[in-house]
Amino acid sequence: MVISSSPIRPGRSPAREPGGRCSGGRRGGASLSTIVVISVVLATSYGGYLWWNTRKDISTNGDVVLYTVARDDFLLSVTERGEVESAGVTEIRSEVKTKNSPGLAILRVVPEGTAVEAGDFLVELDSSALVEEKITQQITVNTVEALVIEARNIYETAVITKREYIEGTYVQERQTIESEVFVAEENLNRAKEYHEYSKKLASKGYVNKLQLKADKFSVEKSVKELDAARTKLKVLDKFTKEKMVKQCESDVKISKAKWKAQKSSLELEITKLREIEDQISKSTITAPKSGTVVYAHESDQRGQDDFIVEEGAMVRERQAIIHLPDASAMRVVVKVNESLIQFVKPGMPATISPVGIDGQPLDGTVESVNQYAEPTGWRKANVKEYKAFVRINEPVSGLRSGMTAAVTIRCEFVADAIKIPVQTVYAHGDDYYCLVVDDGNWEARVVECGPTNDRFFVINDGLRETEQVAMAPRKYLDRVNLPELPPEENQRAVRGPRLPEKKEPATRAKTAHLAAPASATSGS
Repeated sequence: MVISSSPIRPGRSPAREPGGRCSGGRRGGASLSTIVVISVVLATSYGGYLWWNTRKDISTNGDVVLYTVARDDFLLSVTERGEVESAGVTEIRSEVKTKNSPGLAILRVVPEGTAVEAGDFLVELDSSALVEEKITQQITVNTVEALVIEARNIYETAVITKREYIEGTYVQERQTIESEVFVAEENLNRAKEYHEYSKKLASKGYVNKLQLKADKFSVEKSVKELDAARTKLKVLDKFTKEKMVKQCESDVKISKAKWKAQKSSLELEITKLREIEDQISKSTITAPKSGTVVYAHESDQRGQDDFIVEEGAMVRERQAIIHLPDASAMRVVVKVNESLIQFVKPGMPATISPVGIDGQPLDGTVESVNQYAEPTGWRKANVKEYKAFVRINEPVSGLRSGMTAAVTIRCEFVADAIKIPVQTVYAHGDDYYCLVVDDGNWEARVVECGPTNDRFFVINDGLRETEQVAMAPRKYLDRVNLPELPPEENQRAVRGPRLPEKKEPATRAKTAHLAAPASATSGS
């Protein structure tokens, strides 16, 4: 059973009389007295309930209060308050890159609570800087495009130049040299014929020696001219042609590489332009699905507002702006204290009672439990809590995100178990004892404890039905003999509990009564 008192809502401050004294002082004193009386009555009622619930098993033997061991159903449950949220929330985030700026300002935003359909307007971010950047980038694209055209023309000219030389200039030069060789050969033949004819005339005395010598020189000159023409042809075929082809091929490759580089630069600049245009389009955010608009406000660890969704607010890159919850899949997020988190496992059934909705409690199932504790502030530095997510199996109409709900998780149920009050168990060293009383005889018996809550222990071994054990056994330790403990154990103010064994999950709850939480409830 959980006893909780709701906080008293502050009312109007009492009017002050002249002199600074509150006129409602007498009323405030009466209210404080009323609160004290109500608290005492509630505590007394709770104690009476516990006594009434177990009185059939409690008897007295002189000044000793005994409890009769019996079998009954055992239920270990954890009750916490949490917040209802949608399990299928669609987050609307800013996808605009902020680069070196702190963020983009919100120009327009749809009012919170508006029901939207897919494609409806949600948020418009300030894109003026992106528009200016687009104009600059468009100029850059045009400049690089002109360079690409120029590089392409140079490449095509180099290709034509190579073809022109191989198929035109080289052929023309070779034909010219071949003509020179042909003329030189003809001149040589004529010179040889004149020389032979001059030799015959000289033998008959018609030509003098000087004329004969001149004809011989003409032959030698024609031979030299023929050799020069042939060498020129050889140089053209073996060296000049190869050199010019290599040069033309080099010009083609260089111009092609420059053209390719300019094309790559153009593609890069066009990609940048497309990205800027895409960023401008993303400055206007529309709904990807139907839902109800919920602003994604952010708070710091002290609970103060860190980000408020409103016109003029600065939005960082990838920051959530709006949530679109799915009302068909709802869950409750609860924070479980570290002393109870060991009992909560995925798949456990739960009962959910939302505040503000009348009717039967809702059925739920534990979906998951976080492995790491939630961040804590300076006020709760030593309190560790873990989030658990409880799915609502069948959501009802009127259930909204942000509602408060009480969640009772049924952690463990043992049917027809031997259970005893936690007040009857005494920890001594690494063992747990019960003081069994039988016709005035006292026995300190070691018991094996199973699951526990804030009221009962399940006893796996060590006790039988109808046996009687002493309540508050610490008062009667002088009537039994307990084993001696080492000095270091005696020096402890509170003895440390034995760690639970993994092979027996039921024994994990042996020592939970050492710090029995007020939020753990039991049913018998």
